[in-house]
Amino acid sequence: MALRILPSVAQSRMFPVTRWSLLSRNSSVYWQAFFPSITISLNVPGFLSDIWESILRAVPKKKTSHMKKRHRQMAGKALKDVKNLRTCPGCGQMKRSHVLCPYCVQDIKKQWKATEAA
Repeated sequence: MALRILPSVAQSRMFPVTRWSLLSRNSSVYWQAFFPSITISLNVPGFLSDIWESILRAVPKKKTSHMKKRHRQMAGKALKDVKNLRTCPGCGQMKRSHVLCPYCVQDIKKQWKATEAA
């Protein structure tokens, strides 16, 4: 636009003429000459056309966040209530069945340390 209004500027050495500047001025002509119009057509049978349209549209608009992905994957995998609680026969504290009582284990560790120190 500026070159049409000010022809003296176009002839000056301020804007040197290179092959890239010529290419950018007439890019549509060169584009059509080197790359003829390419058309891609897919012949999809009639009974698959509805499915094909839904496949083309089934693209997410945004990336699924880490939090949403983890919520979806962890659905139905919540922590369950502990039902196998019993009283420890040694100290009377609540403990899980078939698991050592943590209070008794602490007492045993204290006794071992006391015997090692002595």
